[in-house]
Amino acid sequence: MKGEEKLQNLFWHGLPLAALVIWGALCITNNLWYDEAYSAALVSLPWFKMIYITAVDAHSPFYYGLLKLFYLICGGGTHFFCLKLLSLLFMWGYMLLGKYYVKKLFNKKISIYFMLFSLLMPIMSVQAGNVRMYAAALFFTTLTGFLAYDIFGQATRKKWILFTLAAVCTVYCHTFAMIQAFILFLLFFGALLVSRQYGKIKSFFISGLVVSVLFSPWLYVTCKQMLLRMRYDVGSVRERPTVYSFMDYCKEWFSALETPIGVVVFLGMGLGIVLGYFAVDYMRKEHNFAPGIGAAAPGLTTLCGVLISVFVNNCFLGRYVFPGFGFLMLFYAVGMSAVDSRKIKGGILLAAGVCFVLQYRSELALEYDKGLQAYEDFVARETTAEDVIIGPYAHTVFLSVYHPKMKYYVDGYKSYKLPFANTGELTELGQLDGVEGNIWYICFEGGEPGGTVDALEYKEALRFHYMYYDFVIYKLENGAR
Repeated sequence: MKGEEKLQNLFWHGLPLAALVIWGALCITNNLWYDEAYSAALVSLPWFKMIYITAVDAHSPFYYGLLKLFYLICGGGTHFFCLKLLSLLFMWGYMLLGKYYVKKLFNKKISIYFMLFSLLMPIMSVQAGNVRMYAAALFFTTLTGFLAYDIFGQATRKKWILFTLAAVCTVYCHTFAMIQAFILFLLFFGALLVSRQYGKIKSFFISGLVVSVLFSPWLYVTCKQMLLRMRYDVGSVRERPTVYSFMDYCKEWFSALETPIGVVVFLGMGLGIVLGYFAVDYMRKEHNFAPGIGAAAPGLTTLCGVLISVFVNNCFLGRYVFPGFGFLMLFYAVGMSAVDSRKIKGGILLAAGVCFVLQYRSELALEYDKGLQAYEDFVARETTAEDVIIGPYAHTVFLSVYHPKMKYYVDGYKSYKLPFANTGELTELGQLDGVEGNIWYICFEGGEPGGTVDALEYKEALRFHYMYYDFVIYKLENGAR
């Protein structure tokens, strides 16, 4: 028994440190994909302009405000790995919730399994260093749910205050985190009614009222954002979700949407089914349905997203339900604790380990991709401060975040939501008359200079692969074709 306790203590203390090292390896590079570059560009702007762009796009300024403060504390500039470190801090905070709070609410064994599956779950590695709001949303949503269960067991004023603050942070992280928090409140209310804990109803409504009042200013903005998208985003309205959309969700939940690995996806789906079976067995034996109620929050959020996509606007992505994955990991953990067979336990851990290794290797390859260096070498070798770089649309010029003093153009329409400060809109060839340096055109492989610069001669200057993208850079020449 002492040997088993020592092993438990080793895992209980070691898993958060292992997560810090394993996820940290994904957070010390300067590689950014488009959405991350968008975040980096946004926090480089003045405060008022940053808040304005979040108001006309689809996000709250809460996460970006935290990110901007952290960015300024770290010195700013174009060394963007510090932005990834903020996500890592939230992910580590989430692991500490698993270490201490899950142990308090359940036991040490479930705490260990919670941390272990959180570490091995591929989507956790994907989001651990992602310069987006998902890690923050995961932390605050998980904290809100754990506090709700803690209050259900024994309420104190301190717990209600923390619950309310965590809920406010959750609803401000992301629109679907807000929906998930609303569903969590409904489930919590239902649990209080079913268990006849009527004395806690007053505090529950006070908490809900405070969250509603504090979020109401941005709820108005969120509704305007949704109405604008419904009115103008006609392309996504026509593209209704199909069974293939469900597979995209599964790719993102169990692997990665942009770089899915088939065996990881199907093993992950199988693990979910097997551990779900044992989790139901645990709840039946222990008469504790909290893990199932928690797992219902991301499940119902997914259903809500699918219904919105089917009947209103095709807006739902698998990652939008990620803030509730802490509840899913708790579901996995209690399921694993109910497994008695060592062979079944070994098979589950082997499958989870294979999924982790395959996906983590893929994420490492992306984070340490040499394509950015190829681009940086090209800029240093071939360009000057007087040069300009043109792209056919925003996704081709996001590398501008690494060169804020160089002039970039989007050919034709430039969205008012585009945060890249050094990127303008090219609408006529005459805008290039005053350019003293070279003119370059960057696009994805298969594309060629056209549109406003269609009349200019060009020659290929560089091809390079970077993360998810294959780029081609052309040098534009004076004179017509």
